[in-house]
Amino acid sequence: MSDMTNIFKGIGKAIRARRKQLGMTQLDLAEISGLQRQTISRVEAGNGAVTIATVARIAVVVGLNLKVVPRYDDGRL
Repeated sequence: MSDMTNIFKGIGKAIRARRKQLGMTQLDLAEISGLQRQTISRVEAGNGAVTIATVARIAVVVGLNLKVVPRYDDGRL
C-alpha cells in the first residue's frame, strides 16, 4: 500500500469514528456538509478519488482539524 493510500485510509477512519461519536449517519453528515452520501462513503473508505477541499469540508463539520505538511519524497520539507 502506498503512503498516500495509508494517509487517505487514516483520514477516513478518523472521520468515520468522529461521525459515529457524534451519533450521525452518513446521510446526516452529507446533508449538513452539502455533499452526497456516496462522497461521505468514499472518504470514509479512504478512497483517494476526492479532493482535499472535500475532505476538509467534512472534517470541519465533524470538528476535526487537518494539517497538511507538504514534503519531498525523501522526507525533506
